[in-house]
Amino acid sequence: MTFEELKFNDISETHGADAIQAYVDLGNGYDVSIVRHGGSYGNEKGLYEMGVFDNQKNGWNTMCDPLGWGDTVKGWLTSEDVETELTKLIKL
Repeated sequence: MTFEELKFNDISETHGADAIQAYVDLGNGYDVSIVRHGGSYGNEKGLYEMGVFDNQKNGWNTMCDPLGWGDTVKGWLTSEDVETELTKLIKL
């Protein structure tokens, strides 16, 4: 999946001015949220933050760390970094 294929939606109403989010069901039991808003890691530099959700456990979307990031989110990502992480997640 390329960065250009992501569909970003305006989430300014809940996350402040100019906030955007792409939410992707990877089809392998994981969903990914890619955001940029005032509270996201890297926003001040125009970078993105992503979080992974495990939707395999009783149908609940629970944040998780399947790639060993050391946290349930990874920030300070360029568009190329987002693509790299998405590729890894899709292969799970």
